[in-house]
Amino acid sequence: MAEVQLTPLLLIFLFLLLLAFFLIGTERKLFSNSGGARLPPGPSKIPVIGNLHQLRGGLPHRVLRDLAGVHGPLMFLRLGQVDFAVVSSRDAALQITRSHDLNFAHRPQLLAPSIVLYGCSDIAFSSYGDYWHQMRRICATELFSAKRVRSFSAIRAEEVAKLLCDAAEAAAAGQPMNVNSKLTALSNSIVSRASFGFKCHNQHAFVETMKEVLMLASGFCAADLFPSFKFVGLFSGVTSKLKKLHRKVDEILDATIKEHQSSKSEGDEEDLLDVLLRLKDDGALEIPITFDNIKAVILDVFTGGTETSSAVVEWTMSELIRNPTVMAKAQGEVREAMMRRKGRDFDEELISELHYLRLVIKESLRLHPPLPLILPRVAKEACQVLDYEVPAGTRVVINAWALGRDPLYWGSDAERFRPERFEDSEVNYKGNHLEFVPFGAGRRICPGMTFGMATVDLVLAQLLFHFDWKLPGGGEGNTAAEELDMAEAFGATVVRKEELRLVPVLRYPPPPAARCLVD
Repeated sequence: MAEVQLTPLLLIFLFLLLLAFFLIGTERKLFSNSGGARLPPGPSKIPVIGNLHQLRGGLPHRVLRDLAGVHGPLMFLRLGQVDFAVVSSRDAALQITRSHDLNFAHRPQLLAPSIVLYGCSDIAFSSYGDYWHQMRRICATELFSAKRVRSFSAIRAEEVAKLLCDAAEAAAAGQPMNVNSKLTALSNSIVSRASFGFKCHNQHAFVETMKEVLMLASGFCAADLFPSFKFVGLFSGVTSKLKKLHRKVDEILDATIKEHQSSKSEGDEEDLLDVLLRLKDDGALEIPITFDNIKAVILDVFTGGTETSSAVVEWTMSELIRNPTVMAKAQGEVREAMMRRKGRDFDEELISELHYLRLVIKESLRLHPPLPLILPRVAKEACQVLDYEVPAGTRVVINAWALGRDPLYWGSDAERFRPERFEDSEVNYKGNHLEFVPFGAGRRICPGMTFGMATVDLVLAQLLFHFDWKLPGGGEGNTAAEELDMAEAFGATVVRKEELRLVPVLRYPPPPAARCLVD
């Protein structure tokens, strides 16, 4: 989750301007308590900006976790003109995503997705209603069904093979490999080929542009926190920046779709764009979709399937380097499974046999969820949560990062990387266990979870089978934990502050077919 987008100059301007409104009575209701309703507890507010000052100077998910430790698992904040309820407990998350899921299935109308995502006609930010239901159904039955995800297995295999070639070259030279950049390129290529059937020529520019958009789509930028003052977006330059980003993305998508349509041959495997174009033209949809709607959904696929997948793999490799015993156990499992296959190619069927590796991935997701603060929901009507009233219009944020590190659910060693905690446990990341929600839960759970995790599973298994890994400079074993900086960076997803660089040591050469692959 990105840092609150308020510059000191803008804060001063807003303070003086809104204070004037406050003094003459137009902001008379700024500190009302919804007619005496028992609101959730929260820190004291100051005029005009509310609790904004308390989110400065730290990563929001960490700051909110610390505040919740003082004020409780359902905490009420006012950021600018907007009320927020921050959820940091399993019981509160249960009521938000199950008991009152319908009431909290709505999204706030935020500036960035409204401009860039074609009026929020994507899936992640679209308003709850008939259109969202239709697009969510298309995701489940067409775009990300188990059959569709399996159909992309050849793409994943080819792109992972290229990653293995790069790692083998680094191993031969005894040089470190930038794991971050290689994983990002891998994820981008897989998503591009699954979406269009080929790699987008402007893929890097496209992804970097969408990162900027997501930084502004968190709901914490100034324009979203002072919605009644439309000029804030203009004064801060956010509106013009978003319009410029939208034009750039739109040009790339138009050119890519045009190339896709001109190069498509009969008998080619159906990609995600093919599916959406087919549904657009066959006339069977209750709500017809347009080219803009298709582009909005494709943007969701790119933003949800690139940096998130690469971040999960990078954090997992980081934790394995810091925990050599876990690394050795995971590698031993993968290598034993491959030996039993007696020379058959590495395929996704093998993944189902890798029980311990799945525990490792779960533990990594627990400590490092890609979106530490789940995308905000908004209460359509006032309702009771944990015996408090959450007023209508309140934005609700679930702190998945705090839930995953709470000793109440995970024990006194909650901050420790220990995959064995999931042994003989039914806890999974599919929204069934509210202390572990790296992909959200309820109606608004991430629809592309299966698509993204298929890449994570395959990449990790192959990297662990073919190579041993060590830190540059020879750091390994018990010294690794001290040498590897695990600091987080601000971003659309929580990524490492320092890109991970590791030296691969070749143990089992990639198959000949992989070594021959070229872009």
